[in-house]
Amino acid sequence: MPVYDYVCLDCHKTFELVLSLNEHDNDVPKCPECGSTNVEQEAAAFFAVTSKKS
Repeated sequence: MPVYDYVCLDCHKTFELVLSLNEHDNDVPKCPECGSTNVEQEAAAFFAVTSKKS
């Protein structure tokens, strides 16, 4: 399952959540520090590994 990075706009703490795609689309994440639902998903860096075909 994917890991999503969030930042709380109330207490400014960052946290990660492991969510299925369905949970990510339908659930409102809650800050584990203060319990606020005023959170924003952070842009995350990623990379793809591909095989080179000859």
